[in-house]
Amino acid sequence: MAYVMAAPELMEAAATELATIGSTLNAARTAAAAPTLAVLPAAADEVSASIAHLFSGHAVDYQKLAGEAAAFHEQFVQRLTASAGSYASAEAANVSWLQPLSAGADVIASIPVLGPLFNSIMGYWNSLLLATSGFLTLIVSDPELLLVLPLVLLLAPFAVLASILGAAVLLVGFGLVAPLLS
Repeated sequence: MAYVMAAPELMEAAATELATIGSTLNAARTAAAAPTLAVLPAAADEVSASIAHLFSGHAVDYQKLAGEAAAFHEQFVQRLTASAGSYASAEAANVSWLQPLSAGADVIASIPVLGPLFNSIMGYWNSLLLATSGFLTLIVSDPELLLVLPLVLLLAPFAVLASILGAAVLLVGFGLVAPLLS
């Protein structure tokens, strides 16, 4: 399965920069049109007229191809801008879906005894996610590291479990669990 990571704000910035480049290229193409399309013969002979006609023909071909390239460039910028908007909308939809979960987590974190334990567990979970993300980045850069993946997947849950048990031992040791049991 392929994963795509996109930063909508970076895509939008790239589209803006590409649009600026496109405007500059169009201005240069327009400025070059008049002097190149009507090349005057260097002399009043047949050869000079033929050479001038040949160069004018090349200028016409160039203007045609440059126009097609400008149209392609404009379509690319439009699609990049639309993609950035789509990614931003998807991120906003995902964040709005997670808001109720965040509110529930805030309630749990506000309970005096459970709050520190919950925060500790969430901190370890975030660390695990960051470590996994870093490991996946390494795998992309060096696929041979994929051989280590089974070991990481085997040991990661035990590291989280050990952290949770350690937090529970601390709570019992400080007598913070007794009020919950009575």
